[in-house]
Amino acid sequence: MQDGSLNCNATNCLHNFNFECKAGAINVGGRSVVETSGTTCTTFIDKAKSSFVNSIDALDTEVSNIKCEAYNCIHNENKGCHAENVQIDVQNACCNTFKCE
Repeated sequence: MQDGSLNCNATNCLHNFNFECKAGAINVGGRSVVETSGTTCTTFIDKAKSSFVNSIDALDTEVSNIKCEAYNCIHNENKGCHAENVQIDVQNACCNTFKCE
């Protein structure tokens, strides 16, 4: 994905700061899923269950740093996300951009 936008609504994620991901990279899981609800942001860390403290100085996540295991998604090219826009949803931190081939 080049020059796209990344939005994260998983406000309970340790890496989320004002709907921006500060993890530096995102990994989308769901190797053989066929719908959005089967995907997961495996980078997700529930801030209520973690003693780790993220810093506001953490790295911005660039859309080019999204690795994707959802092989059935039309945006997956060689384990990279090539969607124009990516939306991580709050429920189960799933990738709402997933579209099945």
